[in-house]
Amino acid sequence: MDQRNCPIRGKRCFINIRKKANANEVIAAGLSKFRAHDRQALLTNVSLHYPDGSFVSTLPEGDELFCISAYKGQLMKDYQRIVLYLRSDGELLSVFRS
Repeated sequence: MDQRNCPIRGKRCFINIRKKANANEVIAAGLSKFRAHDRQALLTNVSLHYPDGSFVSTLPEGDELFCISAYKGQLMKDYQRIVLYLRSDGELLSVFRS
């Protein structure tokens, strides 16, 4: 990731979502958590990104729409080790599934 795509230090949150959550549900859960803890945050035009910086719409291995449980299956990681990023007008914020 280049300097523009580096996560902002201190801008991480852990979220609890259902196992069949899609990208929009992850965004909504992450936004509500960030807004609850940082009322100064002006988060607009938010999108979800993989650790490599690519936009989340489908799963990395195939054309299937994004689902957190299917992504977990592809990664072969526990849910608490999954890291996704919210990008808001150039800022990159970390969202973790727990």
